[in-house]
Amino acid sequence: MPLSDNTHFTKSSFTREEMLPAPAPDEDLEEHTDIFERMDFGVTHKGGRREFSYESETARNFNDNNVNKAKIGVKEIMADAINKAKSQVNLIKSQAHKEGFDAGFLEGLEKARVAAQEDFDPFLKSLQNSIEHLSQFRTKMYGKVEREMIEMVVALSKRVIHFELSTNEGAVQAMIRLGVQSVLNREHLTIKINPEDKGYAESFRSELHHMFHDIKNITLTAHPGIQRGGCIVESNFGTIDSQIDQLDAQLDRILEMTPPNFEDDMTSLSPEEATAQKEAEEKSAQDEMESPLDPSVP
Repeated sequence: MPLSDNTHFTKSSFTREEMLPAPAPDEDLEEHTDIFERMDFGVTHKGGRREFSYESETARNFNDNNVNKAKIGVKEIMADAINKAKSQVNLIKSQAHKEGFDAGFLEGLEKARVAAQEDFDPFLKSLQNSIEHLSQFRTKMYGKVEREMIEMVVALSKRVIHFELSTNEGAVQAMIRLGVQSVLNREHLTIKINPEDKGYAESFRSELHHMFHDIKNITLTAHPGIQRGGCIVESNFGTIDSQIDQLDAQLDRILEMTPPNFEDDMTSLSPEEATAQKEAEEKSAQDEMESPLDPSVP
């Protein structure tokens, strides 16, 4: 149908539902805003060029600015979620590593303790045996050393007595006094002394009468067979030998009163006492081994 010269088009706005069918889901968002241009079909018009367009609510929501903002917001959300996930993963890894390290450390420490105890047990048993043997040896040595000390003291005493009796003029007087004191009847006494001691004895006669009032008569006789410093006192009821040899015999009798030499199978303790002492020493040794070596150890 031919158009008249007065025919013209005016710009109008139409909704998408009125003009076009719904676009396919995979169509580009830019197609939501269409601008149509319409030319006069060979008809001269004052405007020369006529166009019409339409806008929709959906098109306005999906313009370039809104789409870019949405993309930026999604990226930020995704980046934040990824960072949080990474932090959580690192935290889990750290905790797992620490727990594994602690478990491994405790296991290693226990293995080291068991190994050290296995290596140290033979040494500890050897040390306990050594302490036990030392205790037995000490018990035996007490008696042996005690007797040896007594023998040494007696021997030293003999030498001192011999020296004093042979050099000290007062020694012979002490021996005479000892002999006279030992007799039962002192009325008539005969005192035999070494010739070198006769002068000291004579000077002691008056003192003897003063000390023993029952003495009526004293005879001093020099005899070379008497050791110097000693004497023999004869009375009506017997003879008292106060020579140095007799003193040695007296000291030897004192020595015989001490315990005999300890043999290897003898101890100075009863079986009950030896058992109790052994247990106490073993406990003491065990306590010393379990205590630390570094004072920075509780």
